[in-house]
Amino acid sequence: MNGNGFVFISHIGDVYPSGLLPVKAGNVREQPLAEIYRESPIFKNLRNPDKYKGKCGVCEFRNVCGASRSRAYAMTGDYMESEPFCVYIPKALRKKTTS
Repeated sequence: MNGNGFVFISHIGDVYPSGLLPVKAGNVREQPLAEIYRESPIFKNLRNPDKYKGKCGVCEFRNVCGASRSRAYAMTGDYMESEPFCVYIPKALRKKTTS
């Protein structure tokens, strides 16, 4: 889930990036869905991988992966934090060995 092409709308009109990410972006009873999707800071952040934090923020695959923003939120309270179960170590964080 990276805020591209998907939204979840609750039975009372609340808009979320996903049914698994309980971060409200707006309500369709108060503003048009297209406006929420395009202008909400939550959706804008999710569509900008350069704003990811931790190892996700420096990962060379952040533009194609997106990681699990819902797991990051569940574990840290911040949907922009690193994916907690990712085992990949980005090149920027690997230690160089000398031979």
